[in-house]
Amino acid sequence: MIEEKVRLLQYTTGLFKQMEIMFLRIVNTILLLILTISMAAAQQIRITVLDKENMQPISLAYVNVYSASNALQQTEQTDVFGVASVKPESYPCYIEVVTQGYERYKQYHTTTPVNTNPTITLIKKFGSLNEVVVTGVGEPVKIKNALSTYQIITKAQIKSQGAVTLNEALRNQLNMTISNDAVLGSSIRMQGIGGDKVKILIDGMPMNGREGGNINLSQINMNNVERIEVIQGPMSVAYGADAIAGVINVITKKDGKRIGGNINTYYESVGKYNADASFTYKLKERHQFSIGGGRNFFDGEKNIDEPESYGGNIINTQRAYYFKPVEQYIGNFAYRYTTPSLFNLRFSSDFVKDIVTNKGSLQAWDPWSCYAFDEYYYTTRSMNRLSADGKIGKSGRWQSQNSYNVYYRIRNRYRKDMVTLNEDLTHGLGDQDTTLSEYYTFRSNYINTIGLLQYTVGYDVNMEFIKSLKVDSGIPKQIQDYALYANLSYPLIKDKLTAQGGFRGSYNTMYKTPVTPAINLLFTPKKNIQVRASYTKGYRAPSLKELYLHFFDANHRIQGNPDIKPENSNHIQLSASYQAYENKADYLQFSFSSNYNEVNNGIALVPLRPEDSTSIDYQYGNINHLSNLINTFQIDGQWNNFHLQTGVAYAYTFEEKGNYNAFGSMEANAMLQYAWRKTATNFNIYYKFSSEQPMLITGIDGSVSYNGRQGALSMVDVSAEKRLYKNKVQIVAGIKNLLNVDRRQTSGLISGGGSHSGGSATNFFMPRSFFTSLHFTID
Repeated sequence: MIEEKVRLLQYTTGLFKQMEIMFLRIVNTILLLILTISMAAAQQIRITVLDKENMQPISLAYVNVYSASNALQQTEQTDVFGVASVKPESYPCYIEVVTQGYERYKQYHTTTPVNTNPTITLIKKFGSLNEVVVTGVGEPVKIKNALSTYQIITKAQIKSQGAVTLNEALRNQLNMTISNDAVLGSSIRMQGIGGDKVKILIDGMPMNGREGGNINLSQINMNNVERIEVIQGPMSVAYGADAIAGVINVITKKDGKRIGGNINTYYESVGKYNADASFTYKLKERHQFSIGGGRNFFDGEKNIDEPESYGGNIINTQRAYYFKPVEQYIGNFAYRYTTPSLFNLRFSSDFVKDIVTNKGSLQAWDPWSCYAFDEYYYTTRSMNRLSADGKIGKSGRWQSQNSYNVYYRIRNRYRKDMVTLNEDLTHGLGDQDTTLSEYYTFRSNYINTIGLLQYTVGYDVNMEFIKSLKVDSGIPKQIQDYALYANLSYPLIKDKLTAQGGFRGSYNTMYKTPVTPAINLLFTPKKNIQVRASYTKGYRAPSLKELYLHFFDANHRIQGNPDIKPENSNHIQLSASYQAYENKADYLQFSFSSNYNEVNNGIALVPLRPEDSTSIDYQYGNINHLSNLINTFQIDGQWNNFHLQTGVAYAYTFEEKGNYNAFGSMEANAMLQYAWRKTATNFNIYYKFSSEQPMLITGIDGSVSYNGRQGALSMVDVSAEKRLYKNKVQIVAGIKNLLNVDRRQTSGLISGGGSHSGGSATNFFMPRSFFTSLHFTID
């Protein structure tokens, strides 16, 4: 009995000891878990936010922490270095990064991340209120603080449009009209003013090689472009001649990755096949190398052959196309060095070789002969830029930009025997031509402050040397321009009213240049309202071709005029913007602008014998005048997954007695984007409407005249984007010209007026086409 009680007592004692041990283990586990959670929640996470394209910091981005039930726990904004620190209260949680113009980032965390100093890269989608611009200013400035009005076209928007060249990237913008010439390529009119008065820049440096007064926009490829900055309105103080209608600055990529690359392919159902690749490497933090190249090919579209017949038989060779076959080879190289004092030195070079094939219809098809005339246009562009910039002293900043551009164009015309396939150069007047243009630019400016006064001073030297069979029978010609410019900016009312005055004076070796003044005002009555007003004078210098052209062929005898004067202009602009709503990445903005433009002494061809209607003798002269008023209203907004940019513009062109009556025209556009985040897919719609208006006919010199009327026009493009493998692969597919508009209806045409074969008088458009592109990113 006693033994049984002893055994029972021992058993009970052992049981209690086991229970005590289990209890202590449970308590220790709970305490450890509580301690771990507390330590995790208290762990600070230091996040760096960078732009994925150029690896530059993104300031003022919102870093949000949400609980597992999506309750907001904390919000911080990144500083100028793109850095923000957060401390999640508990786990699991979501960490989100949002800012205007970029795709949203959101990541789920079950516990403290292993890396508590992560770097997050965001993909740029569109321009925003906090966008920083560099065109026409001494130092980078936010759009809402700039004295001029800007438009930004981002790399993402370029891709979503399926835009391969600059003309395609601009085709949906308000107050811009893109025209296509069978031989001279794509040109632009901005604010109703011709492309000869639009300055085209690459990284802030002017392009040369104008044909018919225009830069061929289809020779400017988008494969190496970061964004496009557009200023509609004169910028003659900063950029001198040819900036009357505005400035288009194509800004190339500034890579900052340790090592990376891109491979891009593009296909369009109208016969376009493109491929390019690029590679970048950073050496020891201070040296950045980038190189790239590619090939674009278009096999032609819209056959315009004229059938030949013999003995009752008809043949159509399908040789001649309205949209000519084009083959392009492109290349680029860049090197950047950053000094210990953060001075930046950059050299970059872009190369384009463009081959246009213009095959003619059969001229004869019979037992004795069968031949056609073919033309080939070979254009080579080499654009080389060397720049340096950095801070000097406490508040000074110095920038130097220099460039050397080469434009080389050959035109050959052949008689092709369709039996033997032999080609022989023809010997008619103007059949063969070679043009070489070398263009040097040296620019520098210094910006600093004295008290509240900010000043910018600079010099701008431009020298062009040209040799062409069309210019004074091949005798080399040159023109040089030396300019000084300055801008003074002062806050008349602190944080409310800023005034800026500027002027440019220059010496030109060929003609007398005017002093160009500009006055700008920025009034900010409230933080979300900006009102801008400006008065500016501008001018366009006569080109060497207009001064010395000597072009004779079977249909034209055109002579330059060394006595012509520069065109001059007056411009008044009033604009206002209102940010009606802003909440982190979501916003709504309204803007209105009114522009009055007057262009005097317009250069155009003048008949030498006007009494003879059959005469083909012309000379350049100052005979044109243009004045118009353009009002534009735009809405820009982002709400959750939707982004909308839409606007309407009304242009009123005043009467020019003896030339045309006053008339008005309207444009409207819209870009709607939807981000389906769950599937990492974006959908895009681009729309542009142009009202009925007088028709512009392009003349042999690139000038335009009004002839007849053209009907209203609506163009629609749609696309979808999908990203895979952590954004390393992007697929874009879409439809251009969804409504399949093949031409703009015209009425009342009197005559072709000497326009180029296949010029804007026929007004054809590329048919509806399907496009797709693949983009591979190597990090």
